[in-house]
Amino acid sequence: MSGPFRQFPLDGGSTADLYLLRYDEDGRLRSPVAEQEIKERLAGVGDVFLFSHGWNNIFAQALDRYRSFIGGFIAQRRQFAIPVPPDYRPLLIGVIWPSTSFVMPWEAGPGIAADPEPDGAEARQVEEMLDLVTRSLGPESDPEFVELVDGRAVIDADAALRAAEIVLGALRAEPDPDDGSVPPTAKEFLTVWEALDSGGGATPPADPNDFGVAGDASSGLRAAGGGGFDPRSLLRAATVWRMKARAGEVGARGVGPLVAHILRESGVRLHLVGHSFGAKVVLSALASAAPSRPARSMLLLQAAINRWCFAADVAGTGRPGVHHSIPDLVERPLLTTFSAFDEPLTKAFHLAMRASRQGQPGFAALGDPELYGALGGFGPAGVEGISAVRPAAVPGQERYDLDGGLRVIAVDGGVEIDGRPAIAGHGEVSNPTTWWAMHALTRPD
Repeated sequence: MSGPFRQFPLDGGSTADLYLLRYDEDGRLRSPVAEQEIKERLAGVGDVFLFSHGWNNIFAQALDRYRSFIGGFIAQRRQFAIPVPPDYRPLLIGVIWPSTSFVMPWEAGPGIAADPEPDGAEARQVEEMLDLVTRSLGPESDPEFVELVDGRAVIDADAALRAAEIVLGALRAEPDPDDGSVPPTAKEFLTVWEALDSGGGATPPADPNDFGVAGDASSGLRAAGGGGFDPRSLLRAATVWRMKARAGEVGARGVGPLVAHILRESGVRLHLVGHSFGAKVVLSALASAAPSRPARSMLLLQAAINRWCFAADVAGTGRPGVHHSIPDLVERPLLTTFSAFDEPLTKAFHLAMRASRQGQPGFAALGDPELYGALGGFGPAGVEGISAVRPAAVPGQERYDLDGGLRVIAVDGGVEIDGRPAIAGHGEVSNPTTWWAMHALTRPD
């Protein structure tokens, strides 16, 4: 895609030009001409905004999200007469990467008990998830796995155990790169699978040692309709694992070299914005760039990544979070939103991403949000002393204090503004609250 894909009018007759860069699933750049043009234009711009979408690879929808955020951001500046730097000449980059064609697996609701409509969106999503998962399997296990789950709404415990063994062996055989935790055994995962079949868990119970399902994972299990396990829950969990890994690969291998070039070869102010798994893209890009100077700002919108990612010590394990160095690679405090109204990240993510209890005394048996929760669902953990939680600021009336020595500011999008949540769902991240957060990071005062 050469040349700017879209131009946004600015005051004074200038424009903010949006370039789109497409990457494949391994992070290989598919838009080399556009990238070269971006590099050639760096000498003439003051600010570069790099955006990464999350759970969405339909080109039109990804583009629509970029246009919505950029258009709202520009309009809000005019509305509140927000100042800009004297050399404000922005260039915009939108990353297009293959995540999935549909919403995040749990965002449309579980739909577990009933058979999917053969021609409906649920059926198409199941087909896509099955294709994604089986492409990660070996030639020996692929036919067996397909026979176990294809076209089935319910499978028995023995079949579920074998299906879990196959998928875990292919997609979760190693410790999680974000927090170093070991993967669950297939038997342990059946307990998680049961919880996913029932729609996930909402708020943790009063007893911190009880997270919903107790007992041995091999006995007394039930699922949709009380008669077995729904294969769609396994596919959804496996899709989360694969997309999370892919986001890291796209960020490190694809976007990272461009970020390194921008920070090494120019003096522009670089602003990074990532939504959902797009947060993983921009985090991995900056980490892999090993920049000679910091980026100017980073805004993470409902990030689908472990909440301990910035910690120097993950839950007392002695392991640092995978992105513990990132706050030091950003000039201004990192802003990251979270919301109690983000159902995928508060009800399902920590179940899909939970690790084994083995060798970790005192860890919860199932889906502990404290340990495995999403940054966008529960806010950051393990960053005491350098972070603070702040309610989402009212646009035009309230400001975030970026000069108090904090490195991470968690913006609570669950608070009400004008009678509704500031961030009312996982995908509702282009609104006055998020534009205002971006202005907080980019305005010169």
